[in-house]
Amino acid sequence: MTTPRVLRSPTLEDRVIVLVDPADSAGELFRFEYVARSVTPAPPDHVHTDQEERVEVLEGTLNCRIAGREHVLRPGDRLVIPPGTSHTLWNADPSGSRSIGEFTPALHALTMFETVFNAV
Repeated sequence: MTTPRVLRSPTLEDRVIVLVDPADSAGELFRFEYVARSVTPAPPDHVHTDQEERVEVLEGTLNCRIAGREHVLRPGDRLVIPPGTSHTLWNADPSGSRSIGEFTPALHALTMFETVFNAV
């Protein structure tokens, strides 16, 4: 078993642990664990036109806005965001949160995290 690749935020204590690299799934899946240690404001709403995004909360809480409606996800909660749905996710829990995220197909999701985390 290989050691998972970890992307670390240069300004926050957050990190992304790559569980399934798109290169290992013929581009079908990018799966990762997101560990949030910093409370952050909500990023701008956005849309993935050709990808489904899935999130499962493992620890803490995760805030989200889906099609204009805000929700708080708790451990065990799962969220499926269909392609073309406006959304955003953020950590508002001062104790932090852990979640599993997936993008199918992977497309450029890993590259986006590499850019945001300044890991390229």
